[in-house]
Amino acid sequence: MLSESPHRSLFPSASRRIHLDHAGVAPISQRVVEAIERFAHESAETLADRYPYWNARAEVVRAACARLAGASSRQVAFVKNTSEALSFVAGGLDWRAGDIVVTVDQEFPSNVYPWRALDRLGVETRALSPEAIARDPEAVRAALAGRVRALALSAVAYATGDRPPLADIAALCREQDVLVVVDAIQALGAVDVSLSRDGLDCVAADGHKWICAPEGTGFMAVSDRLLDRLRPIELGWKSVLQPDRYYPYEFHVRHDAAKLEAGSLNLLGVHALGAAVDLALEVGVAKIEDRLANLTGELEEGLRSRGRELLGERGRDARIGRSVSGIVCFRPQGTPERVRQELWARGVVCKVRLGGLRVAPHHYQDGRDVEAFFERLDEAEDAVR
Repeated sequence: MLSESPHRSLFPSASRRIHLDHAGVAPISQRVVEAIERFAHESAETLADRYPYWNARAEVVRAACARLAGASSRQVAFVKNTSEALSFVAGGLDWRAGDIVVTVDQEFPSNVYPWRALDRLGVETRALSPEAIARDPEAVRAALAGRVRALALSAVAYATGDRPPLADIAALCREQDVLVVVDAIQALGAVDVSLSRDGLDCVAADGHKWICAPEGTGFMAVSDRLLDRLRPIELGWKSVLQPDRYYPYEFHVRHDAAKLEAGSLNLLGVHALGAAVDLALEVGVAKIEDRLANLTGELEEGLRSRGRELLGERGRDARIGRSVSGIVCFRPQGTPERVRQELWARGVVCKVRLGGLRVAPHHYQDGRDVEAFFERLDEAEDAVR
């Protein structure tokens, strides 16, 4: 059984319920609460004195986000959410009729709708199957034929937790000069993803899942080759090289990712995000990934021993299960929604996805949470029979 985390006390909700929905909305830590309270107090009491510090702190947060995503600070822009980031990419490239975008079937809509909106320009959208993107490089290579400009996929599949070989896929894309755009909301803060090491062009995530930040606070990291091609679809006073020079106007757009930040930042959100990212870096992404592998391994073992069907790659190949992600999806005994409701009544938070139950623990939890989950799962399944 996995031992207690030294960071458990930073998540007060852990003493009241078993939160297994970090792939949905995660609790924020006490560090984030303190950052929010500090910002609110300073806003009320010492605004004029603290404003320069707030902006300086935002740049420190930008650097921390860059470390988490394997990028440089100049490659990072703050965004409201993943949808906004992906829309910036889809809307900011110069498209021609006949261009093609390759996506993955059963993706979360955030990484589908921005590309489908290009239909009006005559851009075709192709969808690979989840199985192909996970383990069929020849199918990926074949899908890149023709005028493919971008491949959009998730670092971790939101429903099943499957984790495609990003670096291998990116290498195939580079052969064809195809941009690799990654929805990383189910990865950053949970497993290791690197813009530079993996050869990706965009890594985007809201912070409210595995990073454990409030909703509406996220960031994107953009490769230099994408930055060179990306036109901001929003422009404002902070889009230019000299944002503090208001007049006479000098319309020279910035060269870094901050050109996508048209106006004043959500500084409260950025400070909260910074506290969450700092904690993730303090714990260490490698340690988080290892701990999640152990937690999900215990969950898999218990589910298999009960005869429950695992969905996605975990169900297909038990040998890779412990290194996939922090998500386990399975078919319970009984209607999934009914079982979920019974679990909720017993203090367990999880989600229904693809006809199964999705459970997603995090690094501050331990074997006691797994044991308690199974006790309550047995009770919930008995209740719906």
